[in-house]
Amino acid sequence: MCLPDFLEFKQISQDNAIIGYRIWRNLIKDDNLILKSENQDYKWKSLEGPIIVTEKNSGIYSYNYNNNYNYYYNYYNNYNYNYYYNNYNNYNYNNNYNYNNNYNLQGIIKQWGNVAIHNTGFRSEFASIDSLFLIRTSDAKGPKEYLDWIKIFNKKIDKIAEKYNAKTIIWQDFIEQNK
Repeated sequence: MCLPDFLEFKQISQDNAIIGYRIWRNLIKDDNLILKSENQDYKWKSLEGPIIVTEKNSGIYSYNYNNNYNYYYNYYNNYNYNYYYNNYNNYNYNNNYNYNNNYNLQGIIKQWGNVAIHNTGFRSEFASIDSLFLIRTSDAKGPKEYLDWIKIFNKKIDKIAEKYNAKTIIWQDFIEQNK
């Protein structure tokens, strides 16, 4: 993804890493728990980099919290009835809202090294996955199948977080903390 509105380059140490936000995808039936970039067929590692960073279209991409349209749009599509109607209404468990057999997972990454700062996000030389978002089950309303799906989804997120040595955060807590 090309970020508009380049502002500046900064050299940032790992100790003072900046926080960025990402969306990954993971196959619904993937037992390997692999995170792939949302728009590319790129498999993420626990530590990414070094990657050359330029002003436009290079480095490890993330968007900042002020550009949260992506989160709210994805949250609505991923974590509300769209998954229920596409996954459980016909009990085939094969399709999600975008019909590509992937879950879209959101999280926080830490970025450092040479970093291109843009109004809407960052591109960095290095990155690591810090946290992945879970759904608070007590907030969910809907049919039993949907509520059961949330538990399955959260278990999968826990396993992926463990594989990537990342934390998990309840999505609703994250939003509340950032109001």
